[in-house]
Amino acid sequence: MKLPDFATETPLAVALDLDETTLGSNSRLTARTRSALHSVRAAGLPIIIATSRPERVLSVLVGDDILQITSLVQMNGTIATGRAGLTGSFRWPIDHADARLCWTIANEMNPQARMTMEIDGIRFAVNHDDEVNSLWAFGNASPTMVVAIEEAMRIGPAKVSINGLDNNLGELAEALENRLSENTIVFRAAKAQFLNIVPRRATKSGAVAALLNVANIALDDVLAFGDDYVDIDLMRDCGWSVAVDNAVPEVKSLARYGTASNDDHGVAMVLERLVAAL
Repeated sequence: MKLPDFATETPLAVALDLDETTLGSNSRLTARTRSALHSVRAAGLPIIIATSRPERVLSVLVGDDILQITSLVQMNGTIATGRAGLTGSFRWPIDHADARLCWTIANEMNPQARMTMEIDGIRFAVNHDDEVNSLWAFGNASPTMVVAIEEAMRIGPAKVSINGLDNNLGELAEALENRLSENTIVFRAAKAQFLNIVPRRATKSGAVAALLNVANIALDDVLAFGDDYVDIDLMRDCGWSVAVDNAVPEVKSLARYGTASNDDHGVAMVLERLVAAL
């Protein structure tokens, strides 16, 4: 491990990826990490959750107490909302033609895969509706959340997510990369059965920077945590970048610091050092 030393200088804000970074492998927040986050906020630092997840599942994953003290960058930077000391919001829609083409190609190549077309973090369309609660809403789906695909296209989609259900989606990813326009990017997760298709201009670090602009905090002063390919821009752009021990090699190579794994309280370990220094 190469933990940051806060003896002479400290960051001014914190940005956190969730899955396999801040959350344990059970996709939940530990009591130690929860306590560390509350201590950071009590010390006056803004905290931004920067996740690939939609907002509708976050209360289950982190709890309402954490959502009340954090701003939110959701769905790979397509939507951002300032809270708890930060203000402002924005939304980057995905190219309509690319969204429809992605939906068609995925259904043709991997019809067994579960796919969502995300609108705003709450409403979404699905290609299979038999596992809506377990896969996409953590038991919180309501009739107003799930809309027809044409309704999602009419409102304007922000992201397409694909879960291969333990099937490798490498060939699908290549097909999408070859056929979608330059306006859209395909993110592959370290676990090859997940794909996130989003607007190319949407990034986690760009969204974090936009939310922090009102507080005159630059990315150089942000303590950021990540583990997967979707966190590469955070590791590259933030001055205090930290990779958890279970991160992919590309993230570790870009991060300035390293900490223990997500199951060994890696994020909490660094935040506790920060609070002690503050």
